[in-house]
Amino acid sequence: MDMASSLILIANPGSASRKYALFADQRPRATLHFEWQDSAVICTLRRGSEQHAIPTTIPKLEVAASEVISLLHAQGVLKKTEQIDRIGLRIVAPGSYFLRDHVVDDDFAARLQAAESRAPLHITATLHELQTLREQFKTATIMGISDSAFHASKPDYAWNYGISLALADQHDIKRFGYHGLSVASVVHTLLKAEKLSPKLVVCHLGSGVSVTAVHGGKSIDTTMGYSPLEGVIMSTRSGSIDPTALRVLKEISNWDDDAVEKELNTNSGLLGLGGSGDVRELLQREAAGDHNAHLALQTYVFSIQKAIGSMAAALGGLDTLVFTGTVGERSAPIRERIMDRLQYLDLLLDTEANEALVPDITRLAVVSRLAHSKPVYVLPTDEAREMMHHF
Repeated sequence: MDMASSLILIANPGSASRKYALFADQRPRATLHFEWQDSAVICTLRRGSEQHAIPTTIPKLEVAASEVISLLHAQGVLKKTEQIDRIGLRIVAPGSYFLRDHVVDDDFAARLQAAESRAPLHITATLHELQTLREQFKTATIMGISDSAFHASKPDYAWNYGISLALADQHDIKRFGYHGLSVASVVHTLLKAEKLSPKLVVCHLGSGVSVTAVHGGKSIDTTMGYSPLEGVIMSTRSGSIDPTALRVLKEISNWDDDAVEKELNTNSGLLGLGGSGDVRELLQREAAGDHNAHLALQTYVFSIQKAIGSMAAALGGLDTLVFTGTVGERSAPIRERIMDRLQYLDLLLDTEANEALVPDITRLAVVSRLAHSKPVYVLPTDEAREMMHHF
């Protein structure tokens, strides 16, 4: 099919938002971002340099896809005579099957349904999204685009846990990794700008957090593992935790497996430590003297610092550090705190450049001290464009 003659819609369902991007002739026409704000679902439309909020009447994020066509028509983005014939859907799911992109059919849907209990925070949202997309776009071809595929280049020893290899192979228990589309977007942007170094560490800091080691443009290790729950402390996710501590937690709380899964995914991380999963709120409360907010941020930053060190060790050194994701792009205080312990890696922050950086950056920015530090960049990730390139 000639890509230039068709429209592609990219759907990126998250645990706390729904993102859509419409491409025509490989160029973005507009993006839609649905999220809760003041007890209502608000849609933010971006078209070129323009941006404005659109109130909606939808009761929940799960049905946001049902409003996409009408909103695009109402805003003059999509003509009544135009038809979206291909859709890319971001897939975050454990298993070797999901290390590749697949055309969505009944078999794919059944496999995704079967994997729901292994990563419920993401797969449940994706299943809702898939159902709505199939109802709204009956003639469109939907492609499930793997968020793990970028990590398929990892060496054999970076895939394994310290459990029986026979058991792990039999049940497909491996460290698959996630945020692959985001990291791939960073790599391709740096490559285009002729700034891709051999040894790169990418910190994706959003509601989910991961740190990835990239050698020669390919992933060699990442902090997320079998599911997106493993790794560093996140907004509402615990990150890595001792299984014995989990067993004790289950016993004393009288929880079943589903209750434990919910606790670790939705009530832990920054939220569990400090009472909020929003870094901005925690910074405000910390400034007002809130000890728990301060402790939560300290623990969060320390977790990320350790992860950067481990990825540098995996690379045998580090040439470049990149911050991306909502927090990585927008929070100067968090970047500064993370950088505070990284002098041993020859990474030095330019405080003025860091603080002067606007929250909604649109291109690569340097926040390291020129001539005194290895490069540290802040770079907006573009998962939608990365997904579009998979067609």
